[in-house]
Amino acid sequence: MNPLNECFESISRRSFLRASAILTFAALPDFAFGAEVKNGRLLVILLRGGMDGLFAMPAVGDPGLQGLRKDLMPDGLLKLDGLFALHPALQHVHELYTGGQALLVHGVSYPYTGRSHFEGQDIMESGVLQAYSSPTGWLGRALDASSYTAVAMSLPVPLILRGKTPTESRYPTWISSPPQSVYQQLGALWANDASLAPVGAQLVATSGSLQMDTSLRMGDEADLPALAQQAAMRLRQDNGPRVAVLDHVGFDTHAKQPGQHSDKLRNVDQAIRAFHQGVGEDVWKDTLVVTVTEFGRTVAENGSFGTDHGWGTCIFVLGGALKKAGIVSDWPGLKPTNLFEGRDLKATLDARALYGGIVSATLGIDPEVARRDVIQFDATNAFDGYL
Repeated sequence: MNPLNECFESISRRSFLRASAILTFAALPDFAFGAEVKNGRLLVILLRGGMDGLFAMPAVGDPGLQGLRKDLMPDGLLKLDGLFALHPALQHVHELYTGGQALLVHGVSYPYTGRSHFEGQDIMESGVLQAYSSPTGWLGRALDASSYTAVAMSLPVPLILRGKTPTESRYPTWISSPPQSVYQQLGALWANDASLAPVGAQLVATSGSLQMDTSLRMGDEADLPALAQQAAMRLRQDNGPRVAVLDHVGFDTHAKQPGQHSDKLRNVDQAIRAFHQGVGEDVWKDTLVVTVTEFGRTVAENGSFGTDHGWGTCIFVLGGALKKAGIVSDWPGLKPTNLFEGRDLKATLDARALYGGIVSATLGIDPEVARRDVIQFDATNAFDGYL
């Protein structure tokens, strides 16, 4: 039996740690998401390497945490609800939470427990539990089910955005833009080749917008906020794309986690702030930002002041399009008997259900269509009232 299904089936038999904003997960036959957001925007931030949910959003109310994380507990935690707190690097996330614009989900992941970066990242982007079996991503399929387009702030376009809908890619480079005549010559050269002709025609049609951005230089921690600001400029345009993806690496902190993971979280928080400010409040009110990672990390620290590949983690959903702020978690607890294989936080919520709800809420996709054609998941009411 799938471990995630085991968790779901055991819910009725288990007593939970209670906190003011915690919801009990239950699989029900229908999603009840809000009405279509006609002007919806969506920013997806990929956190590659396995973001540590217990570091970003520690369960300070669980008595087992301190003994498992003696060297990994940061000072100055930001208060949430008594059971959970936020890492101090996540200042803007906390501001959004207190302002009614953050949904924080814990004990969540894909139902994948193999702990391989290669498989895990393919699954987190495709949304299909059989690794390497899908040439398309769940966000790309969502665009196919809607009438909207996307921009990837990366090179190349990541799997998550691949589908039938063409995706714009914007990434800084030192190379100057070629003259438009080059695209026209390629189009003419390829016109009689059945496989190249459509590519040449697309190059000619879009050559006016294919501009190289030499204003940014990649390679330092200021890059992600700068890319977020560029994404905001594209998404705030009425006739521009409605979806953007940021691709951030470096969360595989097997050693020296307190410094490295903190820096990564701070960089993400700064990017969210830059994007928020960049789109402006008129667009932000119809916008959601969501984090995506392949899996969490071990509950216990290792001997190198780090953590290893795990399972359950947390997901942040932020933006003015949320109906209310809150924390959703069917907290499994940190006792040894409650851990997956004695080492990992159990995922008692399915990330696919959350992502399916988000594309429904922002892109106006019918929830049943999202569940059938975009990303398959068991129907749930866990996120009702938020999206």
